[in-house]
Amino acid sequence: MARVLSTFSLAALLGGSGGDRAAQPAPASAQAVAQARLASASLPRFALFGWVSPPNDSTTDARIAELAGAGLDVALPAWADSGRFEDNLRRIRYAADHGVRCLAWDERFDRVYNHGAPMALLDTIVADYASEPGFLGYYFTDEPPPEDFPLLAQIYADLAARDPVHPAWNDLRGLYWFGNRAAWESYARSFIETVHPSVLVNNQYDFLVGSDRQQFVENAAAMRALSDEYGIPFWVIVLLVQHLQYRGLEDGELRWEVAQLLAYGARGVGYFTYWTPAPDPAFTWQPAIIGYDGTRTHWYDMLAAFNPRVLAAGEALAGLTWISTQHAGSVPRGGAPFAPDDWVRDVEGRAAIGRFAGGSGERYLLIANSDSLAPRTIVLSLPRTRRAWKQAVPAGSWSEVRAEPEALGVTQVRIALDAGDFALLKLERDPSAGPVLAVGPNPARFTVRFSVTGIGAGARLEILDTMGRRAWSSALTPGAGPFAWSGEREDGGRARPGIYFVRVTDASGVATARFSWLGSR
Repeated sequence: MARVLSTFSLAALLGGSGGDRAAQPAPASAQAVAQARLASASLPRFALFGWVSPPNDSTTDARIAELAGAGLDVALPAWADSGRFEDNLRRIRYAADHGVRCLAWDERFDRVYNHGAPMALLDTIVADYASEPGFLGYYFTDEPPPEDFPLLAQIYADLAARDPVHPAWNDLRGLYWFGNRAAWESYARSFIETVHPSVLVNNQYDFLVGSDRQQFVENAAAMRALSDEYGIPFWVIVLLVQHLQYRGLEDGELRWEVAQLLAYGARGVGYFTYWTPAPDPAFTWQPAIIGYDGTRTHWYDMLAAFNPRVLAAGEALAGLTWISTQHAGSVPRGGAPFAPDDWVRDVEGRAAIGRFAGGSGERYLLIANSDSLAPRTIVLSLPRTRRAWKQAVPAGSWSEVRAEPEALGVTQVRIALDAGDFALLKLERDPSAGPVLAVGPNPARFTVRFSVTGIGAGARLEILDTMGRRAWSSALTPGAGPFAWSGEREDGGRARPGIYFVRVTDASGVATARFSWLGSR
């Protein structure tokens, strides 16, 4: 559970003097969506942040340098943040000096929406922040209930009209708040369609004293699906600090949370928390990354070493197209089982396999060790692959992975991973292998993606039903990037849910794959 960081209360606003404003309709959907997309362009390629910045009286250049030294590139407000402009400005300017950007809560919003201050005060707030290089966006509230969505929509719209570049921001409740995924998706869709955020954010804490929820992967899959459906990136806040019913974690369990999110193509990860909140007998906070007294814990050194790899992988994946995520060895709740294809023929070991494609069809695999408590070696059999490269730090550097050629054009590579850890691989295709095809997600809802490489002139892609009847087809251009199919038919109308086959042909050969189409909402 994350807590509101300020005294700002949306529930109070609904009953305050700003209530008439809250009842106003949100702006036209097309305009709101356009504003959200513009704001999303200002987000970092990949966000790494710790929920709870140093307290206002500890916001110094050295403390913000320390935050950046942990590998974080975004800062949030402090616990029980003052919301004063001078405190925010100090944090924002120190952050800018160290390559960090800040989400800021300003107490003057309360005066506008709850105490009848003129709307012109919003112009002043925006003018105070918008030109600051270290400013990322306007923070509001944590885990809002649906009854707060109309007011949030109005606040988001009022700000976007004045500052379309810097987004308004808040996170949503995680899957564990709800009885099932469908109920959570209804909640999240209502937020997206009412508020029009530039990024979808929630938190999911699975590790309890005595038992675990086992919903983490299901939450990641649900976030991925809505991110695709609405065309916005997603971030997830993960458990780090022991408190309430949440137990302390092993290093491998924290790595596991992050690695699973990378496999699903998350564009941001937050750690709950960075600075330890003030002692509270109800919450029984244990030390986080930085203790309440300002001392570093073992988490600081662990993340200072781990986060540069996370940031390098996250920024690389942000420039790629997510194709699918599958689970080999064991399938967690909400995950899809591994299915062999032209990219990966076989997997030995327990791992999440994220497939990603570049603009010209380049193939990448995010391999995440599914064992959060022990190191494992994952063995991949890669057809139509000549060599594989493993990403290293700094970003952009790659080291060749030792490969063992097998029969029938299959290359085998071994990836040794610490408990819960990950590796990002870049595959170099065999130029004589013919068409190489990947399809995902599978099953697919709303959108299915196809990545095709190794094709020559005259190539064509066809989607066929189980009777062999063509539903849709397209000519393929060598070097073209991944593309999506959303159920349209050549003869008009929409394809029915069911089993389909995709076939790619050119002069050098044929590649086929089977997928399940679940249809559109």
